[in-house]
Amino acid sequence: MSKPKDAVVHPKPRRTGVVRFFVETVHELRRVRWPKRREVVNYTVAALLVCFLMGLLVWGFDLGVARLFALVNLV
Repeated sequence: MSKPKDAVVHPKPRRTGVVRFFVETVHELRRVRWPKRREVVNYTVAALLVCFLMGLLVWGFDLGVARLFALVNLV
């Protein structure tokens, strides 16, 4: 049902500044769907694996460029 047209709506006094920030932060953190332990472990393993593979890729390029420069200096 809708409110009668003559009903007066009194807005809540709004908090400002630092207090409002922390109240809203706590409110938002309660709405978050936190991952389960298994998900966190899976994501961590995936991130570490990608970092390791990217490190190998950079190492490989560095090694290739170093050998290329060594070859150029011999000529």
